[in-house]
Amino acid sequence: MKLFHRTTESAADAIIASQSWVSKENTQEVYFSSAQSGGEADGYGTAVLSVDVPVTVAHLDDEFPDGEQHFRVSIDDLAGRTIIRER
Repeated sequence: MKLFHRTTESAADAIIASQSWVSKENTQEVYFSSAQSGGEADGYGTAVLSVDVPVTVAHLDDEFPDGEQHFRVSIDDLAGRTIIRER
């Protein structure tokens, strides 16, 4: 499943350069949205990154009336997965 992560431009640059994630909340998980744009995640930054993960590693965290879903994924489950910067 393709998931989207919104963040600041500088944080996106660092994530792309290292091809790795850091949990800002110390949970060893990263939060993603099912929506690339126009949803609840828009407030988290202007840069959009995407990653493909198996459905089995994406844990539903929240769901909204418009159908957008937020997921949390373990940093361990993200290791080695290509991170793409969306335009």
